Amino acid sequence: MADPPPPSGEWLPPQAPGGRPPPRFEPEPEPQFAPPVAPPPAAPRQPEAPPVFVKPQTGPVSGLTIAALILSISSLLFLVLSLGLSFALSLPLSAAAWVCAARKKSAIRAGRAEGGARHAQLGLVLAMVGVALSVAAMVVWIGLIAAGFSLEELQRNLEQELERQRQRQRSSDDPVTHLRELSAAAAVLLGR
Repeated sequence: MADPPPPSGEWLPPQAPGGRPPPRFEPEPEPQFAPPVAPPPAAPRQPEAPPVFVKPQTGPVSGLTIAALILSISSLLFLVLSLGLSFALSLPLSAAAWVCAARKKSAIRAGRAEGGARHAQLGLVLAMVGVALSVAAMVVWIGLIAAGFSLEELQRNLEQELERQRQRQRSSDDPVTHLRELSAAAAVLLGR
């Protein structure tokens, strides 16, 4: 049973039996907004302290600590760069660094100095390592020299080995030589 058409000639969509009328899509009225209200003034904030990751030094680093660090580091550098041959120079430098660091640590323990304990400890450890490595290098080099080892012979052998490496590099850059080496290796593998 169909509903009769509206008398005005307008067409309306069909409705389900017992259903509600279709929704009308009309623009909603725009809401009336109140002007924005400024937030109340906040209480002044106290500046936050920056996070502390390392305990700050309580006093300046002294000259003894700086001397211990410089002497021990330079001693180790001389020893490493000379392959142990500068043990005659690095041993006194390490010993002087040891003395400086030990004096600073004793001054801190006695209360005559403040701060720099960690740097003094670092200088002491580096000085001990320098003394130990210097003594070891001295023993090794004196033993090698007593056994007849010659520094000139070592230099000559190193120069010869360097020249051999250069020759190999030049020959490996040459494609003909490289092909000859490959063919020789293939012949060995094939059992010819």
